[in-house]
Amino acid sequence: MCSKMRPSMRPISPFRKRRGITAVLAMLFMILIATLSLGFYASVTTSVSIAKNDQRGARALLAAESGIQFMRYHLANTNLPSDTQPNQVLAELEADLKSRLEGTANLGTCTVAKVGNTISIPAEAGKYIVTNPDDGSGFTVSITDTGAGAGGEIVCTVMGQTGGGSYKGSRAVRLDFTRAPVTTSIYDNAIAARGKILIQKGGVTRVDGVSSYNVANIMSARTSSPALVMTGGTIGGYDNSTTPADEGGSLGALDKNWVQVYGGTVHGTSNIPAIQSSYTATSAAPAFPSVDTDYFAPFATNTYANEKGGIIKNIRIPANTNPKFTSNTTIQGIIYIESPNNVEFKGTTELQGMLVFENDGTVGQNVVTMSGNFAVGSLPQGAEFNPLRTITGLSVVAPSASLYMTGSVDSQFRGNVIVGTFRNGGSADVVLDQGSIVAMDTTVDSVVLNGKMIKVKSTGKLNQPSSAAITYDKKFIPSKGSYLELN
Repeated sequence: MCSKMRPSMRPISPFRKRRGITAVLAMLFMILIATLSLGFYASVTTSVSIAKNDQRGARALLAAESGIQFMRYHLANTNLPSDTQPNQVLAELEADLKSRLEGTANLGTCTVAKVGNTISIPAEAGKYIVTNPDDGSGFTVSITDTGAGAGGEIVCTVMGQTGGGSYKGSRAVRLDFTRAPVTTSIYDNAIAARGKILIQKGGVTRVDGVSSYNVANIMSARTSSPALVMTGGTIGGYDNSTTPADEGGSLGALDKNWVQVYGGTVHGTSNIPAIQSSYTATSAAPAFPSVDTDYFAPFATNTYANEKGGIIKNIRIPANTNPKFTSNTTIQGIIYIESPNNVEFKGTTELQGMLVFENDGTVGQNVVTMSGNFAVGSLPQGAEFNPLRTITGLSVVAPSASLYMTGSVDSQFRGNVIVGTFRNGGSADVVLDQGSIVAMDTTVDSVVLNGKMIKVKSTGKLNQPSSAAITYDKKFIPSKGSYLELN
């Protein structure tokens, strides 16, 4: 019996069932890496998109900030009449901004327009003021009235933008503005006039031993030529024994070419080419005051009773009275003159207070002639004059009257002299102490110097009028704490 042979059997490895696990692991790692790559790509893409959005936002905000600074500059240089009512502010501002901006490189052919309660710059839809043409950055401006009280405040909203289409970014900022008086330079001068100045003889100089020649500056704000004509006389001076700070004297106008010199001396020289080249100046247009003489009327509690002299207190002169003060006169407090009137002071007159002429009529109807010695002093003691003590820096307030100086005895004004026209034809000097002569009328020559000298101790620069009756054009300044980013 033969035994059967059993086929040989290989031992089974415990790992045979795990064949292909490496491929599985590799695929898992590939999936993991692919997932991480997709996540990284998504993260990078999102970060780039966020960065671009942030960049567009930053550029748009920068454009908006540029727009705010642009408007701060222009609003600070507006000139709104001081008596502009709150409901008229936007209309006045629109006219001023149109004059400043339309036709400039910033606005091009675009316009400034007010619709309802909003001024738009530019007014055309889809247009903007460009700040960077390379990336399409720029801004638009909307100005509205806050309607808050009588201050005439405005809200300026600037929308900055950059890019275009789906890549456009925008940011908006807001800043409130309020009206404030413009800073005036008229009191830097011994004489400042809105109209033409004519110097024939006499002139303006210092008070020896008190002031220096550099107080002797005269300027005309007339808007056409000639603004100032000099045929003789003396303005300022030069003393070889003094320091350069004691030299001075100049003639100013809105354009120095509007100053015409045919004779006389300025800054110590009579050389006409030297005067024209060195001692004439182009001056920025100064802010002249608006004067409400009605403010002073209640202080004049006594009516003129045909006095020719003596002591007169807080007196009102009715219209068409045409008084002549022919003997020594002392006026205490205020003398208020209604328009029209022709008032003459012939004797020695001491004004212990101020002279006010109603701001009505013309310089031909309203005349004050000082043919004697006229001196302005301080208010006297007494409760009846206490209401006037808060008013400082003024001696004469007569914006629609002519003031003629024809005396043969020296006169003196302490404080500023605001008149329609001023003419000095007397044979005596007139001394200005802490004051300037401001001539407001433009219908005739504002100032004529054809007598002796106007001697200046000091101008009104450090003694400017302090009274609610004297106001100036307004500009806009930012309201503290009002800046706001809107988006």
